[in-house]
Amino acid sequence: MSKINPLIEKVLKALPQLQCKKCTYKDCLSYAVAVVEHSEDFNKCEPGGLHTEKQLKNILNGIDIIEPNKIENYHIADIRVEECIGCTICIKVCPVDAIIGARHQKHFILNDQCNGCELCISQCPVDCMEMKQYKDNYDWEWPSRQADISKNYYNKKNIRLNEIKKIKKLARDSSNESHKIKAYIDDIISKEKIKSNKIKEYE
Repeated sequence: MSKINPLIEKVLKALPQLQCKKCTYKDCLSYAVAVVEHSEDFNKCEPGGLHTEKQLKNILNGIDIIEPNKIENYHIADIRVEECIGCTICIKVCPVDAIIGARHQKHFILNDQCNGCELCISQCPVDCMEMKQYKDNYDWEWPSRQADISKNYYNKKNIRLNEIKKIKKLARDSSNESHKIKAYIDDIISKEKIKSNKIKEYE
């Protein structure tokens, strides 16, 4: 990720890095930018609750200390594999690549990678997904190495998707160029045929 405003970086550290979109923004960074640059409300981080709301106020008021926050006994996604139809929708919406599988094949959750964002639950067309407690008394804490790892998974997925978009664009551009060349050649051939026919008429 490119260098960002230090104040935005501080706000970002105070967010859980779930990329859950419950704040109505596409990710934690987008919300952090909105808070700093567009005076967005401090109370939009649902997982962080009142603690995060207070933390964001403090940061904007110049208090640099970021007090730890956590979701106690947090839950992760689970798939009832026998009901999975292999549609890949959950794979696409997962922000941290925590779901593996292929089209028309059963999907599985990488428990240690899932951050419990819940984005996949409502998207499953056959309702075969639910949230379950992850290990006994396991908490999601931030700022922490745990949250940083989750953020890195998210960033890596975005980089990969952007690379795929670039490759597809190059392929489309190449295809369009080929069509243009073919159309140009066809036009020349057509014009040469017209010339040839006119010459024959004069002969």
